Amino acid sequence: MAKTKGKPNSKDLTINKNDLQADMRRFGYLLPTNDEELEEFEKIFGKTQVMFPEHLKRPAFLNGDVQSADQANKSHSKRKTEMASSEVSKKVISKATKKNDYFKKLVLAAEIAYQLYEEPTFGHVKFVKLLYLCNQVCKIKLTVNFGKYAAGPLDGKLIRVIDAEFRKKKWFTVTQSDYGYRYEPDENIEDYKIYYSRYYKNQLDQINSLIELFRDKRSDFCEIVATVYYLWSEFIVKHKLVNEASFIKGFYDWDERKKRFKESEIRSAIDWMNENEIIPA
Repeated sequence: MAKTKGKPNSKDLTINKNDLQADMRRFGYLLPTNDEELEEFEKIFGKTQVMFPEHLKRPAFLNGDVQSADQANKSHSKRKTEMASSEVSKKVISKATKKNDYFKKLVLAAEIAYQLYEEPTFGHVKFVKLLYLCNQVCKIKLTVNFGKYAAGPLDGKLIRVIDAEFRKKKWFTVTQSDYGYRYEPDENIEDYKIYYSRYYKNQLDQINSLIELFRDKRSDFCEIVATVYYLWSEFIVKHKLVNEASFIKGFYDWDERKKRFKESEIRSAIDWMNENEIIPA
């Protein structure tokens, strides 16, 4: 009897896993998983608005589900890797798109210069305005950054980059004189034409028509048209009043140097735009 009395009762010391989980939830070490446990939890700790992830409600170490925990960790790591890979892919695609757009702009510029280089009215101002209008009117949708400058819509760096690339690729020689910038075809002028017919096969007629419309137009006229077109597009987007009076007001508000133009010149340009359908959609 003495030996039996002193012998430990193994049954009494056995820990019931379900009881352990219930006690741990009751004292706040685990989250409740049903309405009854939630009611007990709120009696002790009050109500909480914190939302906990599902995997914290069923700890793997209590359920003996170590493999599931490992799989969850692997799945989480895989998702992180896939997300990181996706971000890298987006950046690569974005960089490639910008690079391709840059070359497309250069090719379009080469076509404009090739068609107009003999015209005495063709210089930097007319060049930039035609690039802007070709992209907008012909719906080419190249990545451009035309902002509001004194001379109208302008991408501040674009024309300098184009001139440098023309010289580098030997498509054109570019010279500056008292009368502005002049372009002459260089030894590799035929190179750009291969790309032009490929990139702009769906807009060839539109681009040619637009260039012809401006062939004999002076730089001032091109500046007025490009500025009005920019204002017109802006008014549409911002749901502002679109009429001749609003264009004239917006034109003179653009920059002090716009006041050198007569109101009759602006009205005449607007009429010409309507007549030739040089208007935003």
